[in-house]
Amino acid sequence: MTDITTSGAIEFTHPEWLWLLPLLFFITLVLRTIGDHKEPASLATGYLNLRHRVLHPLISLLPKSQSIYKTPVIQIIIYGLVVISLIISLAEPVRIGERLPDPPQERDIVFIVDTSVSMILRDYVLDGERIDRMTLLKGVLDRFIQQLPGERIGIIIFGDAAYTLVPLTRDQSLLRRMISRIQATMVGRFNNIGDAIALAVKQTRQQQEGERHRVLVMLTDVDNPTGTIHPETAAELALEAGLPLYTIAIGATTVEAEEQRTTGLIYEPVDIALLKAISERTGARNYQAGDAEALEQAINDIAQHETNKREIPPRYYREPLYFWPLLFGLALLVLSTFFSTLGLQRLFNLPVPEAEKETGNVSE
Repeated sequence: MTDITTSGAIEFTHPEWLWLLPLLFFITLVLRTIGDHKEPASLATGYLNLRHRVLHPLISLLPKSQSIYKTPVIQIIIYGLVVISLIISLAEPVRIGERLPDPPQERDIVFIVDTSVSMILRDYVLDGERIDRMTLLKGVLDRFIQQLPGERIGIIIFGDAAYTLVPLTRDQSLLRRMISRIQATMVGRFNNIGDAIALAVKQTRQQQEGERHRVLVMLTDVDNPTGTIHPETAAELALEAGLPLYTIAIGATTVEAEEQRTTGLIYEPVDIALLKAISERTGARNYQAGDAEALEQAINDIAQHETNKREIPPRYYREPLYFWPLLFGLALLVLSTFFSTLGLQRLFNLPVPEAEKETGNVSE
């Protein structure tokens, strides 16, 4: 959509009220034209019936002749300006300011985090030192969430079973605090990846709202999945729900990266083939986080690729201006009433009663 709005321009919120302006001009013109061809009626005889005469001792104080169609020009101008000011105020003029930032893309991103025992393996090197898979994952995930203000994010963790750590929320403080508490083996030692995907699909379906875009992102070092639901079967559930399931392989893919240690934990490389099959089944991609930079790049790439493609019209600051014409019309009305009350008839071109001329109350 082309943006043709200019900063500083003035627009009307309800321009339909402006149609009253030509209508007002037309009515005024008609009344003046009628007044030019109609015999004026005397105030002394009354406006409704010229044949009925009013007999009163003070009848001589009334003007000799005043047309109900002919109003002094200056009064017409003043009353016209007052009405025009009111109409412009009703049209609500606004001044267009700077463009407002675009709202969040309204996405629901659910991270499925592996907490199995293999996440303690230290096959990453950061700043010359080995760190375990979980520490690297938490650091990158924390930085990524800070870049998504206003979007809903949820976290599911899995080991022997799958649990919702944080339901979909916009509370970044809560998300970062809960990420810092994630530990390997906190929900068991094994790798129930199928149940974790099924839980993510169920949770996202239940909290679906409007046209929000929904994405699943799994971070795992899956090597020997367990559980009652096979990972590829769970991927079918995601496909049926219209949820792209991106997978990020955490850890090395070969045994050469194994750290020399004396623990009894058997080193197993990541099963890239399984993760790739799961992602491609839902129309998504698989990433390999060979180091911290690759992991961060993978998450950023997913966020940029899975955008909410709905068209958002540009928004601008709008400064209301309706009170200026309203104050102008009110000031004219007050001044007109004030001068009329003081008896300055000549300012408004009003006829002066004969009685006042005779007594000398009004100077010639």
